Amino acid sequence: MGGLSRKITAINELRDKGVNPIILDAGDLLFTTSTLVDSNRSSEIYRGSAMIKGFDKIGCDAINVGQFELAAGLDTLMQIASQTSIPFLSANLLDSVTEEPIFKPYTLINRGGIKFGVIGLTDLVSDTIEQLIVDDYTIAGNIYLSAMEGRVDITVLLINSDRSTYGDLHEIFPSADLIFTSGSTFMTRPMMDQKENGPFVFSSGREGRYLNQVDVSIIDENDRIINRSYYEAKIRYLKKRIERYQDKDPTIPLNDLYADSPNILTNIRSSRETIKEMKGVLSQRSNSISFQNVAMESKIKDDPEMLEYVNQALEQCNDLMMRK
Repeated sequence: MGGLSRKITAINELRDKGVNPIILDAGDLLFTTSTLVDSNRSSEIYRGSAMIKGFDKIGCDAINVGQFELAAGLDTLMQIASQTSIPFLSANLLDSVTEEPIFKPYTLINRGGIKFGVIGLTDLVSDTIEQLIVDDYTIAGNIYLSAMEGRVDITVLLINSDRSTYGDLHEIFPSADLIFTSGSTFMTRPMMDQKENGPFVFSSGREGRYLNQVDVSIIDENDRIINRSYYEAKIRYLKKRIERYQDKDPTIPLNDLYADSPNILTNIRSSRETIKEMKGVLSQRSNSISFQNVAMESKIKDDPEMLEYVNQALEQCNDLMMRK
């Protein structure tokens, strides 16, 4: 919760630059644990309500219902959700009586001339909650992805699932464009290899310490999307590797410097060829995403109003804990 005051600063800096970002949360936002007990129930429920008010101030566009959201039970979650206009999403959590989705399965967002379809899914919610049917998230996700074909430019999945599933998500949801996950402390790095034709999978680590910032540029709706940040990060890495070889003696050409080291020369040639190929891809593709993790560190100044709100909320949480 402490990162809210820096999140709003980082997001407002984008807005000051004329960017109108889509703000999404992939789940496990409201509470700090998947199970509430008597000693922490009051403070956690207060925290959840305070988090929603904070995200209202930030201007969040959608929140996926994950396992932590249901830690206090469905009735409490519905009460918290009623306090905000932010849509809570879940395509695979169904009412046990009507067998209809309890929350909105998806939301449509038009931003910067691009139409986004955002779907919420979870694979971590227990099927022991009486009011819920936990449908297969893979089936539900693909049903709604199919329904969005031709209606949107970019499909986004918010998935609350275990780390072990992340490597398979591109195969499970091949028609998705972007996937954001929760449920694990794993964090995606820009240089991590992604599947060539997507979907691109991003995880932001733990406890809100980072924002996943993904910039989308669509010029030709018929062209595929490339992960520009991966290519740029890989090019920088290969250039630095070549420079390190040159550090041995900057005055001698590499071919001469390593004339007696054919393996090194092969690595250098391979690196140069890869750089050339990647630059070619970057110059040829008009549609791209760029990705970065924005750390909520001290160099990002706390928003004073939000910081005061967070401090008051944390003080109230502590008071409620002390009463037990």
